[in-house]
Amino acid sequence: MGVFAMRGADTLAQYNRTVKLVPASNMKLITTGIALLELGPEMKFRTTLAHSGKISDGVLYGDLYIVGGGDPTTAAGTKCADSLSVTFGRWKSLLEASGIKEIKGRVVGDPRYFARPAAGTSWQVEDLGYNYGAGPAGLNFFENSQTFSIKPGRQGDPPFITPLYPDTPWMNYVNFAVTGEPGTGNTVYYLNTDFGPYGEFQGSYPSDRKGSRLECSNPFGAYTCAYFFHNYLMNNGISVEGGFADVSPMGLVRSDLLFSDSGEPAQRSGELTPIGSCESPALRRIAADTNFQSDNFYAETMFNMLAVSRYGRSDRDASALAASDILARLGLRTGNAYRQIDGSGLSRKNYVSAEFFVRFLKAMYASKVSGCYLESLPSPGTESTLKHRLPGAPEELKARIRMKSGSMNGVLCYSGYILSPDGDRSKTVVFSILTNNVSGHWSVVASIIDEILLSLASEE
Repeated sequence: MGVFAMRGADTLAQYNRTVKLVPASNMKLITTGIALLELGPEMKFRTTLAHSGKISDGVLYGDLYIVGGGDPTTAAGTKCADSLSVTFGRWKSLLEASGIKEIKGRVVGDPRYFARPAAGTSWQVEDLGYNYGAGPAGLNFFENSQTFSIKPGRQGDPPFITPLYPDTPWMNYVNFAVTGEPGTGNTVYYLNTDFGPYGEFQGSYPSDRKGSRLECSNPFGAYTCAYFFHNYLMNNGISVEGGFADVSPMGLVRSDLLFSDSGEPAQRSGELTPIGSCESPALRRIAADTNFQSDNFYAETMFNMLAVSRYGRSDRDASALAASDILARLGLRTGNAYRQIDGSGLSRKNYVSAEFFVRFLKAMYASKVSGCYLESLPSPGTESTLKHRLPGAPEELKARIRMKSGSMNGVLCYSGYILSPDGDRSKTVVFSILTNNVSGHWSVVASIIDEILLSLASEE
């Protein structure tokens, strides 16, 4: 366990303050903070429609490309994201403004803005099939996730697993899961890869449990986006003769996911004729959804953008280097107190000390983006990952706490701010409480952390 809390220059609590620990989603505090500093609160991701070939008499004799610019909010279900009908309506308006009434080619989803692999190479295999293990590409759809319905079958038989949204008719699903005995746990998990349209279910589902939803990853976000926009156009007066496709890892236009090494080379954005672009919500809104809901996908997108902003390329090592450079610009010496591998905190190779978190949070509090950064952090009791924290505490007290949770197996962390009742910024308490290797039930540890928070909040 590592604990450090300060008010101004005064230390209020400390225990193993310099010990590096796995921060889990507390890493998002650093990712969102440095992204707001580097990219700016009003930065917006851009998705561009462009075409090959030519337009004649309202007919596009060529392919329509959806050229992604990393927007993580396309068809997402978070608070900041536009609805799919709004997004597609804007895209269709761009086509109409260019005079396109019919497309003889294909709708091609282009994800090349971000380099592969989309997922972190240090993430655990068992995490990759869940929605929180989905990695961002240049073009995304529904945060590159997919929802399944799962219901028990007869004991010993496979449970009933049905894809709900988004529809992905190209996928081949194999169900090796079993319906287990009454009272057993739900251990069903999903294995997939972007090497081919194949998904496999494993594990056990209790026979006495009601149906539930399984939130999984979808490694073909760009292909899915092209498919849905193709269908939208077909249903809204613009025919598309050639179907839909994406750009394969080999840079080929791919209509069939089984054949990544076939097809003609995809054209680069500079070789295409632009039609128009649409922008995402502002980064400050995306950062708020990231921290309120602990959204891994949004955090990883921001982490990718650090390297794009600094070095003009998407690369995880470059993102880590960019993060260190930005921290140095903040006046923070990372030394042995900080190691960042990803943006979300899903990697267990991230290590940060409680003292470094406090130093970082103090620097952010004094930065030019202090206001929007503080607004991105939830309070206990709000509709967020903190909804059930500090039960019974006065609402006024909970409203003064702005913090981020972080949890994974054996890890529970909370870091953030406790604002002064009189609004005096000099009295703000900055804290970090990190626990690792917890063998007991998390609720016991959480209640202890609650007591520490209440104690710090009552310090005057």
